[in-house]
Amino acid sequence: MKSSDEFWEEFQKRVKEYLDRHYRPANEILLDDTDLRELLKISRRTSLEYRKRKIYPSYKIDGKIFYFLGEIINGIKKNGGNYDS
Repeated sequence: MKSSDEFWEEFQKRVKEYLDRHYRPANEILLDDTDLRELLKISRRTSLEYRKRKIYPSYKIDGKIFYFLGEIINGIKKNGGNYDS
């Protein structure tokens, strides 16, 4: 079982990798649902549950779900970043 601190450290490392790869600020990086699940290490079902609970904003374009990385980070911070595996 990971603690909240361990989860947050891993999450920050993955975010830094995304930022380094895309060379732009987090609020300009657009993720699809697959990218989000990979970043957060969550299942498709958990992703759907987070969308329903409005943990972070999502945008639907032509049936595909998108997120801004900056809004994901803020949503996790706002909701306490609590994590229990």
